[in-house]
Amino acid sequence: MLHRVNWITLLLALIVTPSIFAKSAGRLASSDGQVVTQIPGEKEKPAEVGSQLPPGTRIRTGADGSAEIVFEDGSKLVLRSNSSMVLSQQKRQKQKKSSILLFFGRAWSKVNKAVGSDTKFEIKTANAVCGVRGTEFETIVAADGSLRVQVTEGQVGVNADDGEAVLDPGQEVEGNEGGLNASGPIPENTDWEAWNKAKEDRLRNNAKEIVNGVKGKIERRKNSLEELRAEQEKLKKLFKRSKRRAGRGDPRAKKEIKFIQDKLADIADQIADIGDEADSQFGLVDHFADLAEDPRFGMIDGKHIQMEAENLRRVKKMLDKMVSEGTDISMAAMDQMLEDSRKGKRDTLKDKKGMDEFFGKDPF
Repeated sequence: MLHRVNWITLLLALIVTPSIFAKSAGRLASSDGQVVTQIPGEKEKPAEVGSQLPPGTRIRTGADGSAEIVFEDGSKLVLRSNSSMVLSQQKRQKQKKSSILLFFGRAWSKVNKAVGSDTKFEIKTANAVCGVRGTEFETIVAADGSLRVQVTEGQVGVNADDGEAVLDPGQEVEGNEGGLNASGPIPENTDWEAWNKAKEDRLRNNAKEIVNGVKGKIERRKNSLEELRAEQEKLKKLFKRSKRRAGRGDPRAKKEIKFIQDKLADIADQIADIGDEADSQFGLVDHFADLAEDPRFGMIDGKHIQMEAENLRRVKKMLDKMVSEGTDISMAAMDQMLEDSRKGKRDTLKDKKGMDEFFGKDPF
């Protein structure tokens, strides 16, 4: 019986390896003007050149500020003035990814294409995700969440809820909470001041409509999280069954456990991505609320936006809990699942498909 326990333990250790890619997110290589950082659990403070920026660090620049961040693979990002971003702190099981959440402002990126590396680099905004390798591009997010992505080298895929735009050098795409526009060539001269002012006026006069669009995106992420969490709960039940059968010497159970391991890791990484997307949207709504509180901005529906932001903060707590649980597939979490089962605790998510979807009579 001992040799069976050993290989079961070895397989489960692979499930367990939590967040092998949740490491130091980057280093602050340089800064000019007003730049502040906030490490999770600490107060905001002036940026210190050379400091390590762990996952979850927030970076904010003032009207005269800029900051350059260098990542472990040599990729770099320059955060321009009047911008706010955060380095993802989501735990990932299989993906190697640098994920940046840009709430508003401008970020120029040059992504290093390491030979043989499958590391991904993404900039996530409230309304689109920019995914790249070996590319130089700029992402701009206006006060109302409108974005522009401009590519000068390589290729960028810009994904939104309504589809994807693939940009080659010299191309750009615009979009907002309603989706992406058709891509086209980068204009020779762009009056950024006028563009930003137009987006501020749009938010000032149409904030309720804009927030409703962002709420719709958050609702879609919530629905996706619920579906993925339900899949995880089914797999945990299968895990319990397979572990019991493995203890009785069933050789098929070993393959089932490996299947569950891979599936749980894939789903956990999908949940991490959705968590980042939702955080981008919540971050933008917080920005709307800050502007709504500023009498100088003059938002017409300011009181309504503050109320909506407060409601969405409660939603965020719920989604944060779902993401945290969904990305934790450690041994401790699996053991807790078995303990809950022994005590008769019931799963909180409903199954939508039977276990036969994963294991038929003889899927192997």
